[in-house]
Amino acid sequence: MPYLHTTRNGIRILIEELPHTHSVAIGCFIDIGARYEPAEVAGAAHFIEHMLFKGAGAYPTAHAISLAIEGVGGYLNASTGYETTAFYAKVAAIHFDRALHVLSEMVQRPLFDATELEKERRVIIEEIRGIQDNPTEVVHELLQQTMWGDHPFGRDIAGSIATVSAISRTELLRFFRQGYHAGNLVVSVAGKINAEQAIPAIERAFADLPAGQRPAAIAAPALPHEQRLSLLPRDIEQGNVCLGLPGVSYHDPDRRAVQALDALLGGGMSSRLFQTIREEHGLSYNIGSYHNEFADTGMWVIYAGVEPEALRDAVAMTRQIVRDLAEYGPTAQELATVKEQLKGSLLLSLEDTWAVASRNAASLLRHQTVQPVEQIIAEIDALTLADLQRAAHRLLGAQQQWLAVVGPYNDDDRADLQALLEE
Repeated sequence: MPYLHTTRNGIRILIEELPHTHSVAIGCFIDIGARYEPAEVAGAAHFIEHMLFKGAGAYPTAHAISLAIEGVGGYLNASTGYETTAFYAKVAAIHFDRALHVLSEMVQRPLFDATELEKERRVIIEEIRGIQDNPTEVVHELLQQTMWGDHPFGRDIAGSIATVSAISRTELLRFFRQGYHAGNLVVSVAGKINAEQAIPAIERAFADLPAGQRPAAIAAPALPHEQRLSLLPRDIEQGNVCLGLPGVSYHDPDRRAVQALDALLGGGMSSRLFQTIREEHGLSYNIGSYHNEFADTGMWVIYAGVEPEALRDAVAMTRQIVRDLAEYGPTAQELATVKEQLKGSLLLSLEDTWAVASRNAASLLRHQTVQPVEQIIAEIDALTLADLQRAAHRLLGAQQQWLAVVGPYNDDDRADLQALLEE
């Protein structure tokens, strides 16, 4: 279990000592993301993530920041989610102090230089255009719009060209001050590190971070009860499809059961979807599923790329697989297999110091405690066929399904898919 320490100004510090490793990973997790954004500043959290790399404190340029970490063989990166933004570095253990200094300067003293901001605005707009040019990305965004509408979950995390073009420096700084303060920060470290030495070093590094109140997220609306279809015609060589289903939050008692169901439904080459749609019928090269959990809701997605003529058959067959799982549940053999799959995947992930630091922080942010790996394994082992049957009936047996399609289709295809969705 990691050491947990809270500083006087409210920063939560997690240290997991892994003395057998040669590296150390440090993550600064800010408890704010895209679901905190009003519509007019959509993309602000992601824009800020970019700006922290453009110069901060003792590292006044983007080159100075990157060289400080890459120059010692490490790597530096960041990610923006709907609920959390993370900045992280992984370095050889002997360079812990340097990585800590870089990250603390980025989080506490970003320059938000006006010239660099305008350059980065163009970079982000090109990033959005790249997403829009990729139908495998667009279909997921289209499904989110179909399911969530005007809520932030219905928007791409990067925002739109219109909102990114319009966000002012003042608005970015206001959003930055909302979330980038001591009470909203978790610093998670894992690797070859001594907690007694690391904790005071982190306290010193972030001593200037002001206190603040945690912002409120925009509450998720109830998912629409009616079936919905969104079709975007594109003159491309492949049909891209996402089927959306209700999901659960990370507080839901059925969370582990849904994890197991997702794995056996579309979690790899041995899954029901892959074996039936690809191996038995050859309707898709790439098919699978994933489940996104949030604080108050979730979404379950099945995705596939198909030859255009195979779209209807692939959708019909996918919906039948979903219905069968809802009605009959998994077999005892499937349950036994998926338990080992989930446990093995979890344990393998813990061989990487960044994965450990990230897991610890995510657990603390979500559950206010770091769940021991042994507890998670025990929860997986405790799953029964009745648990999975209940969760499958609850989510897959509901009439709520949403379909997003991008490809070389027309109004006749739209009508055909709508009729299929209503069957």
